[in-house]
Amino acid sequence: MKQMNQRDAIHYIAMQQEFKASALSGVNANTSGLQGAYGRLDPEEFARFKAVEIQVDYVVYSYGTPIAWHTMDGWYVVEQKFSVTTSKHQTFTRRAIAESLEGAI
Repeated sequence: MKQMNQRDAIHYIAMQQEFKASALSGVNANTSGLQGAYGRLDPEEFARFKAVEIQVDYVVYSYGTPIAWHTMDGWYVVEQKFSVTTSKHQTFTRRAIAESLEGAI
């Protein structure tokens, strides 16, 4: 898996490619499987993830917690609030999703 800095991860998230940037990582569920960890998801977000888990093809993790995932229906970014660093990871992920959508136009 490619090691990089967190800002460079935006491109990898947009392209749904695997990467590791310190505590931020992206995993292709079809080739690498899910990490099997739900980290610090609250019950509502956990239920949301479990409801689509078998359809998930890409997951963005922050400190082992899934903070965003992609299915055939599109992206979902967890709305739950976390630490300052994980909030920054969520912002990077939202920017990456916007970048991927702009490229699709």
